[in-house]
Amino acid sequence: MSRLSDVQFSRFAEMEAAKLLTFGRPRGVLEVMLPMTDDERRDLEAHIKEHFRLSFAMQVKASYVLYRLARAARFQKSFVVRPERLIEDLFFYYFFGFMDLDTMAYRAPVFLVPSHVVHSEAVHQLRGGLLHYNFVASMDPKSKDRWRPYACEPAEVAGRVVKFLRAHEAHRRASLRHPVGSIIVQPGTILVGRAA
Repeated sequence: MSRLSDVQFSRFAEMEAAKLLTFGRPRGVLEVMLPMTDDERRDLEAHIKEHFRLSFAMQVKASYVLYRLARAARFQKSFVVRPERLIEDLFFYYFFGFMDLDTMAYRAPVFLVPSHVVHSEAVHQLRGGLLHYNFVASMDPKSKDRWRPYACEPAEVAGRVVKFLRAHEAHRRASLRHPVGSIIVQPGTILVGRAA
């Protein structure tokens, strides 16, 4: 019998993360899409239903093996990126999770981490023209490691994404109330926006 391939595991780990975004609380608020290409390293993209302007991009990094350090289980995921393909954007996050093959679901905690935090705080080095990253986090809910602020229950992932998008939508709306004068002075320009 052949074993589970890396391609099979990665694809279904992405689908499980999409399920968390769709069915997590609040349920059904996010529309989740799979990009047709992976040139920008996005596995999933999500936006709040009927709010198309702000989109949340996610790179899914999953493992089905936990490592032990003393008595604590540790999640570890290594990955390699060409420096020119390293994306740091306010709306680009990494999702790290342990996929329990017995339950066929992510086990708590999972980690939703901004890209710039991963790129600066995860162990990394440049070797052979490639950036080698190693994300290591404790699975102990009482841990105080550097990744604890980004840890949550799998069912909470959607809520964190919705909260992030709503905060940035409110900020964008507030900035539209005070439009830059040069935009308005153009003859025939009409500024249109959604009612608050």
